[in-house]
Amino acid sequence: MIRKLMKKDSGFTLIELIIVIAIIGVLATLAVPAFNNATKSARVASARALASTINSGVIQTYITNQTTGAADFPHDTDDSGPGNDFKTALVDASTVAGWTYSHSEADDNTIQGHSWLLDADNAIRVVYAVGDITAGNQTRYNVYFSTAEAAFTSVGSQNLDEADLAGLPASGDGKL
Repeated sequence: MIRKLMKKDSGFTLIELIIVIAIIGVLATLAVPAFNNATKSARVASARALASTINSGVIQTYITNQTTGAADFPHDTDDSGPGNDFKTALVDASTVAGWTYSHSEADDNTIQGHSWLLDADNAIRVVYAVGDITAGNQTRYNVYFSTAEAAFTSVGSQNLDEADLAGLPASGDGKL
């Protein structure tokens, strides 16, 4: 009899286990959407950072060109031909790892567009547009990024606005 009183059953009851599993389930349903939003925010921040870096490269190249007498913004003379190095002309190669480069022109054919599409999310795109390429001088530019929520978010520009960029890429496969 004394042994029965001293012996204690160990372990959890079924109710206790169900309550713990329910609590874990509730916490998981709260955490997953927050994680998805954090991923999307990080991708948009990556696009904003790339656009700012490209904008800095454009301004630096413009200032350098002014010292040589040609006050032009950088443009690509090779289009998207094999071996085109314009993808990394304004930024370090490691900065655009994970981005796919392409080249296009606006509807009026005087605006050249350089586009970087995020490989992990094809709804996010960064575009550098340079103007008046047919006139022999590139005196206008705009750097913008595009997401599914906002097709045009300009980071820096000189006399080139969204209306001038008709036909250039926007989020995903869209056009401005």
